[in-house]
Amino acid sequence: MGDFLGAFALIKREQRYLFVANERQIHGASRRVWDLPGGRVEPAELLHEALRRELREETRLEVVGAPELAFVQEGERLVGGLRRHAWRSFFFIVDVSGEPRADSEVLDVRWMTEREIHAECSAPYHDSFRAWLERGGSHFISRWEDAGELD
Repeated sequence: MGDFLGAFALIKREQRYLFVANERQIHGASRRVWDLPGGRVEPAELLHEALRRELREETRLEVVGAPELAFVQEGERLVGGLRRHAWRSFFFIVDVSGEPRADSEVLDVRWMTEREIHAECSAPYHDSFRAWLERGGSHFISRWEDAGELD
């Protein structure tokens, strides 16, 4: 697995943030996790282009206006103490039109309160978003450690 460059959306309505369900391998086990909508930036694609494409593919939502940069997360995934890859993810506050619906790339969509986010979003890479909710900030460093083989 190579390094990852990602763009993710912070969509808030009535004190709830939009999340999408994915199946991930975390610490050697398959888990359903709730993630912010977004994903990998493809070659020759700008961040805002990737954000718009990913939102459309995952939720059928359309971005309205210009996304506003909220924070950046840099991270490293370690397996057996060795760095296997790094990631850089950009998180944008966006306005959207339409109602979210799970499309073929995700299992479900859900609006979550901050309390639900803190209770249910415990994947290693969720630490930066939870910290941003608690105290704000613009740059976070994250670490994901696995003891065994990389999936």
